Amino acid sequence: MLTIHIAAAPLPESPWGGLLAAYFTVVGIPSGLTLAALWHRGRFPGTSRTLEWRATWISLVVLGLAGLLLTIDLGRPERFFLMLSRFGNWDSPISLGAKVIAIKMFLLVLALYLLWRRRVLSSGTAVPLPARGSALVFDRGTAWLLGAASVALAVYPIAVLAHTWMSPLAGTSGAALIYLITSLTMGAAVVQFLQVWDHEATERQLSTHRQATLALLMTYAVVLVFAAISVPNGPAEQALDSLLTGERAPLLYGGVIGLGVLAPVVVLLGARHARAGRIVSAVAILIGAGSLRYLVFAA
Repeated sequence: MLTIHIAAAPLPESPWGGLLAAYFTVVGIPSGLTLAALWHRGRFPGTSRTLEWRATWISLVVLGLAGLLLTIDLGRPERFFLMLSRFGNWDSPISLGAKVIAIKMFLLVLALYLLWRRRVLSSGTAVPLPARGSALVFDRGTAWLLGAASVALAVYPIAVLAHTWMSPLAGTSGAALIYLITSLTMGAAVVQFLQVWDHEATERQLSTHRQATLALLMTYAVVLVFAAISVPNGPAEQALDSLLTGERAPLLYGGVIGLGVLAPVVVLLGARHARAGRIVSAVAILIGAGSLRYLVFAA
């Protein structure tokens, strides 16, 4: 008697590892921080040179770290170089992301040079001298390009994840909004942290940034609700159900919602401009937003 054995085909191995998870999480910080620094400059022109200088340096260092994580994950540095130098692979989101990282790092170096030049020209003055003429056009152009690159880097991980079977939540309508709002809240958190040691920060600046951070956290909560109710039937809904009730549920409820939203709202409303309150709220926001980015990646 002929016996036929049918073996189930194994599922493909996950193309993602811990390094790529860290990369998708970390890359949100320089995006949000750059946008927060640009917003601060537009709101308080000619003030707080220290904040903008430190924020730009942190963005450059963290973005360099993100690029290093991507290079290590790819296995060989030459593969990362090929992503930067080849222009025939526009259909590869991760290749486009590598190019945007390189462009933004160049723009950050340029922004640091412009800040340094402004500091040199303004030495001995109470406030930095504003750029004029062609220098003003160049400065504004760099700022606009930095803003565009930051928005692209904030949401491009979703384009990468949406091309795979591994992250069904990445293909939902709210995924890009989640990655954008988490980047913005992370940037606001780092600004809160930097202002603890910024002797140039005025009471008005502290109050404005506190209110802006609270507004971002409220928007963050709304985006979470919208993203959850807009998940379509199929693999994405199954992934969401697993996230809400499975083994990662404690990280969602405790890390993302409790620590990342509720705790900083309570601290910012209660502690106001207290140094300890700003530090605690900043750390809580970073942990919560980073956890959510990871959960979308891993769900």
